[in-house]
Amino acid sequence: MRRSLILLGLLFAAVAVALACGDKLMLIMGARSSLIRPGHVASILAYPGQNPSSGLIRNLQLQPLMKKAGHRFQVVEDAAGLDSALKAGKYDVVMADVANAGEVSQHLSSAPSKPVLLPVAFKASKDEQTTAQKKYHCLMKAPGDAENYLAAIDQAMDWKLKASAH
Repeated sequence: MRRSLILLGLLFAAVAVALACGDKLMLIMGARSSLIRPGHVASILAYPGQNPSSGLIRNLQLQPLMKKAGHRFQVVEDAAGLDSALKAGKYDVVMADVANAGEVSQHLSSAPSKPVLLPVAFKASKDEQTTAQKKYHCLMKAPGDAENYLAAIDQAMDWKLKASAH
């Protein structure tokens, strides 16, 4: 009887250690599971413009973590393409450089799907980031890593859900 209790105790201890190692293993391998499978998959319209962040915005869809998360991207290169895409498609998020955010937000006001603007602040100062965050309610800070980019997209989706509930 005593031997079986000892074995049972060792089994519980081994399971607890294995679970703890699994959590650490996920962090070592790259991303938390909550970030890989977000609550809401976003349909993203990317408008890179001619800004320092344009390479990031244009190539974000190629990052493996974005593919795992299931986000769908479409890239448009000019204002006419932005207008036609907003009229023809349904987007949750429009991603653009913070320098173009004012112009892009004017285009969004007439979009039937009511997407949320996610401005990208590339090497911006803390003051610029704070101002953009307050004005647009969400912000992607760059350069950064894929987890931070996913978190910014999740923040934009949360804002869209809150805005549509009102």
